[in-house]
Amino acid sequence: MDDAARIPFTAALAPPRLPVPPGAVDCHHHVYDAAAPIAPGAREHGSATLADHARLMGRLGVTRQVLVQPSTYGLDNALHLAALRHAGRDRARMVAVVRPDFEAGLAREMAAEGVVGARANLVQGIPLAPADVAPLARRMADLGWHMQIFASAAQIADLAPVLRAAPCPVVFDHFGQLPLADWASHPAWGVVMELVQAGRGWVKLSSPYSLDQARPEAVAPLARALVAAAPERMVWGTNWPHPNATTIPDDSALLDLLADWAPDAAQRQAILVDNPALLYGFGA
Repeated sequence: MDDAARIPFTAALAPPRLPVPPGAVDCHHHVYDAAAPIAPGAREHGSATLADHARLMGRLGVTRQVLVQPSTYGLDNALHLAALRHAGRDRARMVAVVRPDFEAGLAREMAAEGVVGARANLVQGIPLAPADVAPLARRMADLGWHMQIFASAAQIADLAPVLRAAPCPVVFDHFGQLPLADWASHPAWGVVMELVQAGRGWVKLSSPYSLDQARPEAVAPLARALVAAAPERMVWGTNWPHPNATTIPDDSALLDLLADWAPDAAQRQAILVDNPALLYGFGA
């Protein structure tokens, strides 16, 4: 097991200073079981359980959650589906990883349990690739799900025609991996802006350290620009237990960054409560 696989999970030791409105949603977190088989070529991760995350939610004042299948387990969604069933449909949803041609009966079963979308992780490339994005989008439209994409800004720019033509909602992981300098001149910015301002795209304000490991607060100008452009299309997530972090951050401190990104309380209400309720179907 490499060093990254031994990074421990943490929960915030103190609550955030930022007031968290009732019904707030952590729109991006994972669970791990060190004993579970991993996908070929994937990185191992130590155990991080639903109960661990529940304690974190209690400290943050968050009451709802979205489980996201990580690349570690490839197409085997069993661990996250079990966590989803345990958490319950009243407060949990899930984004799975599936191939575009996955079986219709399985899709119905997953939807009944609270799966609302599928993720294409192009950064790790396990188990999907850029060529899968267009057929996955078509399948998501058939199911009434959304497509979540974790891709570099260069990949988003390369996929611009596919993403613009996507017949389903598109959710960009982790700030769309936009560059921290001159983001507005990057071709990916135009793609993201076109989709969110047309009401067909969403951006997850999550994992700021994936853009700058040493200074996650450096994402602030980009985050403020995204919020200012389309506050009604932004959602927030912890990315717990932080599998792409070299140093495990304080979750409370990460949540407190939202006060700078979205200085208006109405914006934070939208990002933490109203937007995810719409995107993930909470209350439906």
